[in-house]
Amino acid sequence: MSTPRFRLYYWPLPFRGCFVSYQFAYQDVPLLEESDLEAIETLRQQPPSDQPVPFMGPPVLEDLETGEFISQAPAIVSHIAGPLGLLPGDRFQAALCMKVLMDCNDLLMELCRYNGSWMWDREAWIEFRGKRLPRWMHLFEESLARGHVGGPVVSYADIAVFALFGNMTRCLPELAPDLLRSAPGIGALCQRIGAKPSMARRVRSDQERFGQLYCGGQIEASIRSMLALDDDG
Repeated sequence: MSTPRFRLYYWPLPFRGCFVSYQFAYQDVPLLEESDLEAIETLRQQPPSDQPVPFMGPPVLEDLETGEFISQAPAIVSHIAGPLGLLPGDRFQAALCMKVLMDCNDLLMELCRYNGSWMWDREAWIEFRGKRLPRWMHLFEESLARGHVGGPVVSYADIAVFALFGNMTRCLPELAPDLLRSAPGIGALCQRIGAKPSMARRVRSDQERFGQLYCGGQIEASIRSMLALDDDG
C-alpha cells in the first residue's frame, strides 16, 4: 500500500497516538498524521453535534476512502488490526488481545493520573512506583508466560505492549530498571518488536522530532519531579 488510507489526528508527541501509529509502522504501511495543535484543538472544541465523531480528545482516525471517523485508541487499534494483518483469527485470542490493550490503557491512565485530573504528590507516587507499577509489570509478564503476547505471530497486542513500555522507558529511562526487575520477558519482547527495521525507523523519527517528550504538560512535569526526587533519595 503506497497511498495512505488513514489519517491520524493526535498532539505533537507519541504517548497514546503511538498505540495507533506503531501498528502502521510495524507493518510498514503509510499513515497520514495531523499534529497541528491549532487544527486539532479547533476540531476538539467543536460541539459534539458538529464533530465528525463525538470525542473529548484525540487520537481520532479518519478513513480517507469512506470518510468515516473513529476515536478512542483501543477502538481505533481494534478497527485497523484486521486490515493491517495484526488480528488473530481465533475469537478467544482476539479477545485476549483486546484485554492486553485495555490493560495498557489502564496503566497509562494511572501513570498520567487520569489524564492529568490531578498531579502526583509524594505519598501517592511512592505507593504507585513501589506497589502498583510493579504489580502491573508482573501482570504483563504473566500474560507473556501464558502466551497472550509474545507468540510466533505478532499481533496488535504485542505492538501495544511495545507502545506502552518501549515508549515509557525511552522517554522516562529512570523506569527502565523497574521493567528489567519486574518484567524482564516484556523488556525482551519490546526489544524484539522495536528491532524490526520499519519500527526502528519510526522510533528514531519520534526521537528526532520530540526528544524524550512523553505525555506533555503539567502531568509530565509532575511525573518527572517525582522521578527526580526518587533519584535524590
